[in-house]
Amino acid sequence: MKEKELNNELNIGGSIDKALKGTYSLSAINILDEAVTLTTKQFWRFLPAMLLLFLANVSVWLVVISLAIENPSSILQSLGRAEPFTLEQGAAMRIASFCSTVICAPLYAGASLMGLSHAIGFDTKPRHLLKGLAYASAITFAILVTTSLQTFANYLLPLLGLYFGIAFSMTPLLVCEKEMRVTEAMWVSLRAVTKKLLPLCAVYVVIAGLFVLSLITVGLALFWALPFLFNVKGIVYREMFGVGISVTVAEDKPEPFDDEQGPRGYFDA
Repeated sequence: MKEKELNNELNIGGSIDKALKGTYSLSAINILDEAVTLTTKQFWRFLPAMLLLFLANVSVWLVVISLAIENPSSILQSLGRAEPFTLEQGAAMRIASFCSTVICAPLYAGASLMGLSHAIGFDTKPRHLLKGLAYASAITFAILVTTSLQTFANYLLPLLGLYFGIAFSMTPLLVCEKEMRVTEAMWVSLRAVTKKLLPLCAVYVVIAGLFVLSLITVGLALFWALPFLFNVKGIVYREMFGVGISVTVAEDKPEPFDDEQGPRGYFDA
């Protein structure tokens, strides 16, 4: 049967123009409240992807540590004895953290896209973590540059490093969802975030508290903190820049429901 299809381009949330001008509202309380709701709703769908992301980071971290120092177990011994780390151990851990962040950047992008999908009302599946691989080269370069700038800023002034960490936080999603060049995405993220720095700082203070709680609970709280973090990023991005979605609906004969997003409707990130 011949069918006609109606294609609609929709935008949910803000826009780049509004984000750069700061002409929109951003409430820390509303963001956190919605993030709690989304994390509760999507928890079991999101958890396997978060575990995979965590294990990938830990695996890379351990490999780099084993290459950087002769006795990697000495780090665990120092932790067990509550002793300060040696200069060699400290340097090795910083290098390992940097490498794991950069190497796992595509998975980080995939998790960010999953959080964005939740923020606009779509469900996700664990395999969607791999969506970031489509932007692997651009995202890896973006994370490499932003992480390097943040690390360098930390040496100069820790507060500057924290600012860069928040200011560049929207870069991966701008590269993926808006398909911006890395340098353009960094500049847009920095300008837009700076316009709403105070409410975003409040949000990230809460997130930092969750990660501190994760340390206190020997990692248990991390199972909540990681999904919460990516859902927060999705909500903030939606409110700042908006999300473009494409909806295709059959006019004559309804198509079978898609197993993820509904009848021929999809979020094309």
